[in-house]
Amino acid sequence: MLSQRYSRSELNPRLPENGTGKDCSLLAYCRRSVGMLGERGGRWAVILCPGGGYEMISPAEGEPVALELLARGVQAFVLRYSLSPARYPQQLLELAAAVAFVRAHAEEFGVSRVAVAGFSAGGHLAASLADLWQENVLTDTLGGSAELYRPDAVILGYPVISTGPEFGCAGCVEKICAPEQLEKLSLERSAGPQVPPAFLWCTVDDPVVPMENTLSYAGALRRAGVPFEAHLFQHGPHAMAAATADSAFDAASVDPHAAHWIELCVEWLKTLGEN
Repeated sequence: MLSQRYSRSELNPRLPENGTGKDCSLLAYCRRSVGMLGERGGRWAVILCPGGGYEMISPAEGEPVALELLARGVQAFVLRYSLSPARYPQQLLELAAAVAFVRAHAEEFGVSRVAVAGFSAGGHLAASLADLWQENVLTDTLGGSAELYRPDAVILGYPVISTGPEFGCAGCVEKICAPEQLEKLSLERSAGPQVPPAFLWCTVDDPVVPMENTLSYAGALRRAGVPFEAHLFQHGPHAMAAATADSAFDAASVDPHAAHWIELCVEWLKTLGEN
């Protein structure tokens, strides 16, 4: 297995420093090419953005999920993106640079398509790139064409989507943006035909990020004609990650039923044409 960390400057030398003293990095978890049947045509790559309210990187939503995906033939990457007090669009630039980096090294990593995935606040970041990959700030800062930064799919687990007053999590997003940017970063508003196919999941019981965030995004995708699949599991706390003992700090986050989301997600990726 290839396990290697790539620095900010390796991702893109034009990617700015975040001013916090702790640069972003990308950690790869990839099978080496040995001629197996599953390699033909190239595997999916999934870049994971763990949650943590833009204040921390949740360990449960990084390596444990990456290894679950790797076991199912998906090449996985974990992005340690910039946290508060680093401000938007720093995090968006970092994820965009990671997508372009994996795409540029597709042969080395044995991949043919690149998806972004995120949980909670990391879901907000992943959905931000899915919505805003055409923003001029990406090409002006990083160079190249906008299409380099468009993911081929987006996977969102109990994501922060809305910054509105009813079901929003403005307090989370306010940590990285100015007040006048909140409406733009309420992602059900900016979702449109430009968004790639999406896989969404959450629990009805989530007391931290209400399920209406997932539903509002699904509604926006439906109105825009974007293909998506959504799963709402009845029970489970916030931040279940893989919903297994290897990604849980307490028993409440272990749920064999909700843990099916990974299998469902990989099956869904394959319907988009893995091989």
